[in-house]
Amino acid sequence: MLLAVVVFVVSAKDIAESDIWWHLQNARHLLAKHSFPSTDTYSFTAAGSPWIDHEWLSEIPFYLGFRAAGLQGLLLMYGTMLSLTFAGVYYRCCLAGATAINAAAATLGAVLLGEVSFGPRMLLFGWLCMVCLLIVLDRFRQSRHGLWMLPPLFAFWINLHGSWVFGIAVLVITIVCGLVGGEWGGIVARRWTTSELRKLLLTLAASLAALFVNPFGYRLVLYPFDLLLRQKINLQHIDEWQPVNFQTGTGKVALLSIFVLLAVALVSQKKWRLDEASLTAFALWASLMHVRMLFFLGLIIVPILAPSLRLFPRPDPASDRPRVNALLMMCIAAGLILWFPSEATLQGKVDSAFPTAALDWMQRQHIEGRIFNNYSFGGYMIWKTPEYKTLIDGRADLFVHNGTFDQYVQAINIDKSFEVLDEHKVDYVLLQPGQPLAYVLQRSGWKTLYSDQVAVLLQRPSQGNP
Repeated sequence: MLLAVVVFVVSAKDIAESDIWWHLQNARHLLAKHSFPSTDTYSFTAAGSPWIDHEWLSEIPFYLGFRAAGLQGLLLMYGTMLSLTFAGVYYRCCLAGATAINAAAATLGAVLLGEVSFGPRMLLFGWLCMVCLLIVLDRFRQSRHGLWMLPPLFAFWINLHGSWVFGIAVLVITIVCGLVGGEWGGIVARRWTTSELRKLLLTLAASLAALFVNPFGYRLVLYPFDLLLRQKINLQHIDEWQPVNFQTGTGKVALLSIFVLLAVALVSQKKWRLDEASLTAFALWASLMHVRMLFFLGLIIVPILAPSLRLFPRPDPASDRPRVNALLMMCIAAGLILWFPSEATLQGKVDSAFPTAALDWMQRQHIEGRIFNNYSFGGYMIWKTPEYKTLIDGRADLFVHNGTFDQYVQAINIDKSFEVLDEHKVDYVLLQPGQPLAYVLQRSGWKTLYSDQVAVLLQRPSQGNP
């Protein structure tokens, strides 16, 4: 319950997620039209281009939460997703042998690592599926049962988020590490029995087949590989795909986690299973290469380290006070309800991150024409003002493949900015006030029509006044 409080408190400050808006619009279209979009209708630079809604299933719960209770429903939905995920981490810590209080302290470390990806994001469904996969594998090692749940899990997972690729990687690493047996210093391995190996291989084959249970067929299966192999500029310029910066708060948490990992490996007498060591190495590599994968690192290493933590003494079962615990839990639940941010408070966070006032002004003034928008503004424009087609938005794959992403980066970095604006026949530019492009345009004859702390709207010199 205390971990849930931490999760919800941290969640509230990350409600202003740039991509959630076009996901909500996708879900609204799907539930209203009962059909999946096949081409882009949101932008003017990729209009008519083939496109698949690769996270369609995870969009629906968020939209239903928003439709039921607005931003509060959105917060409740994604806070609940996070709570379930970290409850799974806590359960795995206890399953591995950690006491309840040490398991809770270790799970708090996973929360700190995962904070980099907090927000109403489709990725959260992927991490919840990852925790479910890890729990099933934990239970299989203990009882030799439960693998039947994995193919249905992957059938859901691929429709929820592309992180299923990491789930397959975890399953493959687990299988491969059981092909050998022996002991090498602090690492031990137990060979799978013939029966266990047969079950695991059949489960892997069924899970791979289950990936094709989706409305887009092989195209959805190939999507994560397209992102990793053909969208280099996306990976280079989107912050969450960058390597960990150890100068930031998130980077310092990651560095502390590495130090703890080393300390446990050096000091404790724990024998590491080969699959634990392999998964830890894989998670460390992925998280240091891409900061968004720190969440994945927390899911993997925290249950491994938790049994070695001795932050608190082992409690005496005779000292348990169930009634006192129940009363405290009810007080915590009541506190969460009373603390829960109001719709106005959450809307204030959204308005401080996105151009709500600017778009309202543009609608009142009947602004018409092509708009060069800031990347993070695109999704919000799709939701709030669908009549204004975006130059670019969070569906980066579309704009990487047609070259718009590269042109956007050039324009924002004052490299061929005017050529890009001319090529796309841009009439207006909607940017954050402090961006270099806004500064250059303001001193090149572009007229400032609207400005506040969030956005500035500039008009091409040749345009008439609105």
